[in-house]
Amino acid sequence: MAEKIYDAIVVGTGPGGASVALQLAKAKKKVCILERGPRVEKPGTVLGMLGAVDLMGLMPGLISPMIVRGIALGGSTLLYCGTAVYPPKWLKEKYGIALEEYADDTIEELDLKPLPENMLGESARLIMKSANDLGYQWEPFRKFFKPERAKKECTGGSCMMGCSCGMKWTAGEYVDQAVSLGAELFLKTRVDRIIRDNGTCIGVIAKTPEGEKQFKAKLTIISAGGVGTPGILLRSGIEDAGKKFFTDPVVMVYGIAKGNIKGTLYDPPMSVGSLAHYDERIVFANLTDPWLMFPAMMALGRPTRFWQAFQLGRALGIMVKVGDDMNGQIYKSERFHKPMQKTELDRLKKGTEISIKILTKAGADPNSIAVTPIRLTHPGGTARIGEVVNENLETGIKNLFCCDASVIPETLDLPVVLTAISFGKRLANYLLKNNRI
Repeated sequence: MAEKIYDAIVVGTGPGGASVALQLAKAKKKVCILERGPRVEKPGTVLGMLGAVDLMGLMPGLISPMIVRGIALGGSTLLYCGTAVYPPKWLKEKYGIALEEYADDTIEELDLKPLPENMLGESARLIMKSANDLGYQWEPFRKFFKPERAKKECTGGSCMMGCSCGMKWTAGEYVDQAVSLGAELFLKTRVDRIIRDNGTCIGVIAKTPEGEKQFKAKLTIISAGGVGTPGILLRSGIEDAGKKFFTDPVVMVYGIAKGNIKGTLYDPPMSVGSLAHYDERIVFANLTDPWLMFPAMMALGRPTRFWQAFQLGRALGIMVKVGDDMNGQIYKSERFHKPMQKTELDRLKKGTEISIKILTKAGADPNSIAVTPIRLTHPGGTARIGEVVNENLETGIKNLFCCDASVIPETLDLPVVLTAISFGKRLANYLLKNNRI
């Protein structure tokens, strides 16, 4: 039997990879999609998500906080809160990367918009009003949510465990569309490294349930995420990958509501928030930890009031996300080193102070305020434009591309999914228009 050669291999099924795979499949190209993890059959449950999360990343080191990373069909869109934020202006102004038309296309395609007023959530509306009364310019966020698909009420905790209500869009939907158009999907297939022939990438070597296997194609697109992509590149001999990266550090600020106020647990996650401080690289939104994580986070944040760990239903929560300095390193093993710097610690401090004012105004007991340990959200910048890839996302190895948060050249400090989808559509457009495939 003749060896099968695809038009394109796409490694990873997060928003960047899923987007480019779908566009190529629509163009009737032979696409092979390789996903390290499984398809999650029972999203929204702790047990259902165990195989979909990088457990090693959840174990912080002595210097580095924990990092949250999805490794299943859909990538980290399984875990995200479904917030759609426009790509930053500086990508075009500083790097000439114009994503606006692709973002607009996605907004129209997926009908991305804020939730209806009655679905924002009781405590979300209260927190937003309190913030605006204090002059902090909060508003409803545009969401990757389809309210008509909701099988039950959306709650913040379950959304970060895969979404049990059914209204959150994930990149797995793009993958399934690509498969319906003829793309081939291989799950539980972990790519180790690329295959080269005279300086050109001709495929990848992967570990599959049946053993090690080679997949070959005219071109290869690595979209394994901000941690997975540099791991593959490093194992393939691209030594500049993984040197310095961003993670947009996050803390949760909690206060226990006085009276009969329902807590943030009962609201859709990040239904409201503020980008008004983006110039200072600080972003705010309503959010709470999943029920399994909340007791530990609350106890670590305020150990002297340990009983609050059992008051999730009354906890008002604000997420503070900040831009961080580009530092640290990803290794071949996909472990990482990421010390926090004064820059991001100062931003987190300012964001926390603002959040405490808002929560207190909203009716939280000032004595109950707790701030969780820092965690790292969407790592990126590990295969940066201008250093590891060019403006067309091609590496120094011919026919080897990257397409995910790893290519973003600076700290983002924004929800990344709409930007990653836009990169995927832009890359597919480049490949097709220039007859690269």
